[in-house]
Amino acid sequence: MNNFLKKIARVDIIKFLIMISIFVILFRCFNLQYTDTKKYSNLIKGIEVKNYIIRTSRGSIVDRNNIVLAESIPMNTLIVNNTKKFLKDEKSLKKLCAILNKDYRDLLRELKNRENKNFSYIKNGRYLSSEITNKIIDLNLSGVEFITEFQRYYPEGEILAPLIGMTDFHHNGQMGIEKSFNSLLMGNNGEKIVMTDLHGKVVKEIRQVSAPKEGKKLTLTIDSRLQYVAYRELKNQVRKVNAESGSVVILDSTNGDILATASYPSYNPNDRKTYSPEKERNRVIIDSLEPASTIKPFLLAAALHSEKVNLSDNFDTSPGYRRLDNKTYKDIKNFGELTTEGVIIKSSNIGSIMISEKFNKKIFYDLLEHIGIGEKINTNFPSEVEGVLTHYSEWGNSDVRSLAMGYHCKVTPLQLAKAYSVIANNGLVINPKILKSDKIQINESKKYEKEFKKVKNVIKKVIESGSAKRAAIEGYTAGGKTGTAKLYIGGNKKNKYSDDDHISLFAGITPLIKSKLVIVVVINKPKTKIHFGGYVAAPVFKKIATDSLRILNINPDNILDYQKKVSNEVEKLDRYPYKNPEVSNVF
Repeated sequence: MNNFLKKIARVDIIKFLIMISIFVILFRCFNLQYTDTKKYSNLIKGIEVKNYIIRTSRGSIVDRNNIVLAESIPMNTLIVNNTKKFLKDEKSLKKLCAILNKDYRDLLRELKNRENKNFSYIKNGRYLSSEITNKIIDLNLSGVEFITEFQRYYPEGEILAPLIGMTDFHHNGQMGIEKSFNSLLMGNNGEKIVMTDLHGKVVKEIRQVSAPKEGKKLTLTIDSRLQYVAYRELKNQVRKVNAESGSVVILDSTNGDILATASYPSYNPNDRKTYSPEKERNRVIIDSLEPASTIKPFLLAAALHSEKVNLSDNFDTSPGYRRLDNKTYKDIKNFGELTTEGVIIKSSNIGSIMISEKFNKKIFYDLLEHIGIGEKINTNFPSEVEGVLTHYSEWGNSDVRSLAMGYHCKVTPLQLAKAYSVIANNGLVINPKILKSDKIQINESKKYEKEFKKVKNVIKKVIESGSAKRAAIEGYTAGGKTGTAKLYIGGNKKNKYSDDDHISLFAGITPLIKSKLVIVVVINKPKTKIHFGGYVAAPVFKKIATDSLRILNINPDNILDYQKKVSNEVEKLDRYPYKNPEVSNVF
């Protein structure tokens, strides 16, 4: 009997538990169906499966020695993913503002109309250092998270800014090399399918659709060591002579590599507040100018090629001016009688006009066209200009006279450097290039070889005894030509050139025996009493060339000059009163 009762009791308990379970399940079903419907419907709606972009870093830009000129650095960025939660902790928010150097009221104004947004940037909250990131983490804020963003960084700053350019906030190239080769540097973002919650936060990665591909590294022909030297000397000289602007280009005459392009004024691409359109200009590539007397070596080459003129011919430039077709042409002084090479050495305008009258203008045009005057170099740099050279059939007598003095045509400093590299290479034309990977572009038709060899010897004398003595380099042979161009102002005036504003130029080659470097210096509107290229631009060439030759470890080729310098040092030591007589040969 007792066993029967126990058996009934166990069965009743089991039935009771089953009934309770069924009741709980029914109650929960009712609750889900009618009571919490809105809550869970919203939760389901918040969960979303979508495509997610995997951002990749932009390719770096390096110089010929693999020195970084531009790179993308991963940084932490603070974003607000739940504005309501974020604004609840006023005390922590004020601490955050102190860390970000931000006014608390400004923060509230920023987020005032963003309560329903699940992704908001905070001003001053992008590209944070690890130290600041850790301080913010310690605040234990709600409604925020850190994401990784890439910040573009330019180690050389203002030294290379007009060439390299910079990117916008979305890492697209805005100017300079960054813009020219944007598609190469950008790379390709990847893609994956993810599940996100109500606040847009990724809760699960489902699968990867495509892998990200980083942007390619871009190697330039630039040598950052020479770039620093060029920019330093240019900046110092522009400030010294109170000029408006200036530019320098260094070209390797053996292969066309652009080793440096300096422009001043410049800006710091790491600080956008320093930017202005005027400072952005890469004056070496996009500014065209009339080359003035730097064109005269090419006038000489054309005259020699015509066989109507010899180096020993005499030209009477007295009394230092000529009036032709109601226009007066002047020299800086009366040079009297000059030989053909003396005209170039002394930079006589009257002598140059007289030389141009000796031969057919087509010969001069053909030579200028051969060296690339008026021809675009095609560096792929934004806004690169062609220069100006009209066809000889359009030249009147006054145009020929203007061309003989370096007017009535326009070149960029880079085009002028290319032209002088033709002298360096005895008539061989090599096109300048900015990418190290590009092949050397040589014009196979070598012309005017014997003429340019003679010209090279003449421009050597320009530095030794002519208008460019301040460009002489101790221990090295060098040749070049000064130029001083009046600034074209146009308008309705009879004289369309300013008497007050000038451009001072110098174009030079060093060494001359085994030519390596072509350097062009342009100083725009110097505010000095003496504004001639031999005084303003030539000294800059000397300083840049001296340091560049040392950096490149190029041995002195002017042995006699070098020995003379050493002998002078020995003589000084011989007069040293405390020299030990027993070891005199040491000195």
